[in-house]
Parts: sequence; structure tokens; C-alpha cells
Amino acid sequence: MVDTILIGHVIQNFRKSKGLSQEVLSGLADLDRTHYSKIERGLRSPNLNTLFKIAYALDVAPHDLIIEIEQALDTQTQK
Repeated sequence: MVDTILIGHVIQNFRKSKGLSQEVLSGLADLDRTHYSKIERGLRSPNLNTLFKIAYALDVAPHDLIIEIEQALDTQTQK
């Protein structure tokens, strides 16, 4: 199982690289801000639909988000 904290960290990095606040991104993704915040903190695991919403709000292809999560997971398991 993929670590929810790792997923949240990857999503947070994408958001920050785009210069967006949690409030703005959650609005663009049509997600409740507190729900989105819990995803970034690893307290909630996003389902596929939510990952797609976040990716589109970040203006990235969903598979690019998944690739980054996979790469972070590979890096984590190598440590």
C-alpha cells in the first residue's frame, strides 16, 4: 500500500511549484479545503476521481502525478 503521507507530499510539491494556496487549489478542484488539507497531510487517501480533480486543477496530466508518486515511492523504498 502506498503511504498517504508520501502522496500528500507529492501533491503539495506540485501545488507549491504552481504557486497556489490550498484554498485556491481546492476551489479549482471542487474539493472542500479541509478535505484537501487532510490529503496533503496524509490523513486522507485520495480516490482516483479526487486524484484526477487535483491533477486537472494543477494543470498536469493525471499520469504525471502518478509517475511522481511512483518515483517518490521508489526513492523511499531505496532508503
